[in-house]
Amino acid sequence: MGKKWFCFFLIGFFFISITSIIMVQPAAAQKVIKWKLQSHWPASSASFKPMKEFFEQDMVKLTNGVLQVTVYPAAALVPSKEIFGACRMGTIEAATASPAYWMSQIPIAAVAANCPMTFRTPEEGLHFHFKLGFEKMLKDAHAKHKLLYYTERIYPTAMISKKPITKIDDFKGLKVRSSGAIADMLKDLGASPVLIPGEEIYLSLQTGVIHAAHWGAASGALTMKFCEVAKYYSQPDLAMAGTDVIIINKDAFEALPKDIQQILDKTLNERVFKRTVDYAKDEKASLDKMIKDYNVSVTTVNPADQKKMMASAMKQWDVVAFKDADSAKAIGMLKKYLKEVGHID
Repeated sequence: MGKKWFCFFLIGFFFISITSIIMVQPAAAQKVIKWKLQSHWPASSASFKPMKEFFEQDMVKLTNGVLQVTVYPAAALVPSKEIFGACRMGTIEAATASPAYWMSQIPIAAVAANCPMTFRTPEEGLHFHFKLGFEKMLKDAHAKHKLLYYTERIYPTAMISKKPITKIDDFKGLKVRSSGAIADMLKDLGASPVLIPGEEIYLSLQTGVIHAAHWGAASGALTMKFCEVAKYYSQPDLAMAGTDVIIINKDAFEALPKDIQQILDKTLNERVFKRTVDYAKDEKASLDKMIKDYNVSVTTVNPADQKKMMASAMKQWDVVAFKDADSAKAIGMLKKYLKEVGHID
């Protein structure tokens, strides 16, 4: 598996290199096109800077200055929950967000962003998306809403807490900042999930309003400084998914010159591999730093109770599967693959 995926990544990097040397007429010979991209990440987020650099620097170079995208942090133009509608209507040409925001309009989006405890590694997530056809299903579903869809990366979600979590009983009465299907799973396990804005999580942990939280995984916990007041990093991961995505208004895309369309589409389809690899490295470095500099301990739920967690998670998958035919098909594909890799019976 390791060599296979290493080669897969190398192929992705090779194509990105090829993309970077595609000849494009300079801006002087083509009309400069300016886009606005609204992100759901605040400017302080670890993910915002790479996205801003990619669109505002890399894409300018790749297109010889023809496509110039200005990236705005969360809520600078529209509230995060309104990103889907704003991009669909063309108020903004592009966006980053979680598809969980619009899973009521496009139910299959919940398979991408709202199914806990599916994959164990980012490589498994990439395989499911790009080798088994799930990414194409997502693209086709969004095309019906005049949107192009690109998974930004596959990454984990994990909880950091003020007490060790090693068994199901430890979830009982645990006040945890959570959302979506992960929150439903945690509630099923006995926890008391609450939804708290990101900017309030640190103080809530510090004062005991909540006992645990997830904001991404290790990188998120370190960036948000949760590790200053919560010293236990819980395993297994609560999710491994393509929870962050890029969407582009179809009319804006089709108004681009053909060569610019080709570069943008190709680069975004391949960027997900590099972002996933880079983020995995960041996750390891962040966890190491929390352990070394903040005295954080990694705690793991015992194997028997992990099976109970998986059973609870699968209830949430079935809820998603009932939404529509595409969702049912995707959940069927997911279960088949997870059986093949030995994660479920």
